[in-house]
Amino acid sequence: MLSREDNELLTRTGPGTPMGELLRRYWMPVVQSSELPPGGKVKRVQILCERLIAYRSPSGTAGLVAEFCPHRGASLYFGRNEEGGMRCPYHGWKFRQDGQCVDMPSEPAESSFAAKVRTTAYPCAEAGGIVFAYMGPGAPPPLPEFEFMRYPLNHVFTSKRVQDCNWFQAMEGGIDSSHISFLHAPIRHDAADITTDMDRVSFGVGAAVATGDRAPRFDVVDTDYGALIGARRNEPDGRWHWRVTQYCLPFWTMPPAGQGEKVIQSHIWVPMDDTHVVNWMVTWHTERPLTPEEIQLHVEGKGAHVCDYAPETPEPYGDVRTAANRDNDYFMDWDVHRTTMYCGIPGFGVQDQAVQESQGGPGGIVDRSVERLGTSDTAIIHVRKLLMTAARALREKGTPAPGVDRPASFCVRSTSIVLPPGAPWADAVQPLVAPRPNQSLTPA
Repeated sequence: MLSREDNELLTRTGPGTPMGELLRRYWMPVVQSSELPPGGKVKRVQILCERLIAYRSPSGTAGLVAEFCPHRGASLYFGRNEEGGMRCPYHGWKFRQDGQCVDMPSEPAESSFAAKVRTTAYPCAEAGGIVFAYMGPGAPPPLPEFEFMRYPLNHVFTSKRVQDCNWFQAMEGGIDSSHISFLHAPIRHDAADITTDMDRVSFGVGAAVATGDRAPRFDVVDTDYGALIGARRNEPDGRWHWRVTQYCLPFWTMPPAGQGEKVIQSHIWVPMDDTHVVNWMVTWHTERPLTPEEIQLHVEGKGAHVCDYAPETPEPYGDVRTAANRDNDYFMDWDVHRTTMYCGIPGFGVQDQAVQESQGGPGGIVDRSVERLGTSDTAIIHVRKLLMTAARALREKGTPAPGVDRPASFCVRSTSIVLPPGAPWADAVQPLVAPRPNQSLTPA
C-alpha cells in the first residue's frame, strides 16, 4: 500500500504538481498527423489539465495553443486557421504558433499592445504519424526514438480512446502480466480454439494462458529508459515461459509479444486530467506492411485497439469516446460470462477499460492506502517507486528527468521466450528486445 501523500504524488498531474512537472519534461502525443489537414479543421484536446487547440497551418506546420483567447476567453476552436497563426473569431486577435500575438485589428493602428500579449503555446514535432508536443520549460529534448517511428506508415496502425479513470491506474494495467490468466482467459482449459483466436490479436496471451500457470513470478531490471519486466510461468514440461514487458518512461508500456512474433504493440497513457486518460495504442510490424486483414481485426476491436466510438461530442477528444462504456456495462454478455470466458465483455481492450474504470468507482482515483498487494504486483510496486523518485528528485534537486538525454535507448521491443529452469532471462532476451542495428528502414 501507499501513503495518501504518495498516492497524490502519483496521480495528480496538473500544472505545478510534482508528477505533472516530471511528465512535462517528456514529449506528449497529441493527435495523429492525419487528423490535421493543412489550413483545415482544428482539434480540441486536453493534456495535463490544460485545454488546448491542435491545428496545422496552411503551409503544413502543426501547432498547439491554449484553447481560450487571453483577451476575453473566447474559444479558438471557432477561430480562423490562417498562414502565420490562429485568429480569434471574437475580435480578430492573431497568435503565432509560438503564442505571440502579432495582430490586433480591434486596436488602433498605432497601438503596440500586441507585442505585450502572448498565449500559451507548445512546440510540436511529428514522427510515426503522430504529432507530439513538448509542454515543459526550456529547450525540448530530442524525441524518443521508438522503433515504430523508423518505419513507413503502412507498417503501423494507431488508434486512441478516452478512458474515464486516472492515468496511473490505467497504466498499471499495462505492466500487469498476471491478469491475463483471468480477465482475458477462457474458463474452459480445453478451449484451444479460443486461445488460438486470442493470439491473432493479442500476440502471446493465449500461449501464456495455455501453460495453466496462473501465478507468474516477477523479476524487474532497471534500464536507461525505464524497466524491463519479466513474468515467469511454468510450462507443463518444466521449462520456464517468460513474458517480457517494456516500461518506458514516463507513460509508455509494451505488452509482451509472442515467441517469434514480428508484430509489436505499445500503449501510451497520456493524462487529460486527474480522472481521464487518453489511451493510445500503436501496433507495428517489424518486417513488412500490416495486411488489411490484420488491421481489420483491430478495427473490429478484437484486440487491444478499441475503434468503435460513440457519437462525437464537442468535448476535448470528443471523437474517441468508446461506444462500450460504463453506461451500458461495456456490452457485457452474461451468457458468455457464464459459459465461455472469465469476463463476458467482448474484446481485450474493452475488458481492460472496464476494470480500470471500475477501480475507485465512477470518476474516482484508486485509494492505494487501503490496497493489499501480493507478489504478482512486484512490477507495479517497482514502477511506482521509479516515478515517485524521479518526481521528487526533480522537485527537490532539479535532477533532470531520466531517459530524456538517451533518445536511442527507447528503441526496444517486447517479447516472450521459453528457457530452461534457472536460465538468466534478462540476458537471453537482449537479442530479441533490441532491433538489429544494421536493419535498413525507411523513415515514416
